[in-house]
Amino acid sequence: MHTAINHRPLAPRQAEALAYRARGLSNKETAEAMRCSVANVTNLLAECFYKLHARNSTEAVAKAVKHGLIQFALLACVLSGMGVDAQDQLRTRFQRRPTVRTIRIRNNREGIA
Repeated sequence: MHTAINHRPLAPRQAEALAYRARGLSNKETAEAMRCSVANVTNLLAECFYKLHARNSTEAVAKAVKHGLIQFALLACVLSGMGVDAQDQLRTRFQRRPTVRTIRIRNNREGIA
């Protein structure tokens, strides 16, 4: 049986922070765009995750769009207020090579990894 989860509405600043995240901006870049601290952005996004019952940014954005809490029109409004420098940062952000992380696993005494 599938039960629908009721989502609480997002505050305007929460929706704005999530809209920037939807466009791929980091917390630092979002803080610069919103003219606030990185800690403030972190708190805004944490509240979004809590309200949306989301584990990460991707899930939060998907749920917010699905339930009409943020809209693509909002994303357009946010982006239209960005300067040329911020738009260039967005463009180059997606051109960077992905970071590859290596995880080392120690063998235990039985030789099982």
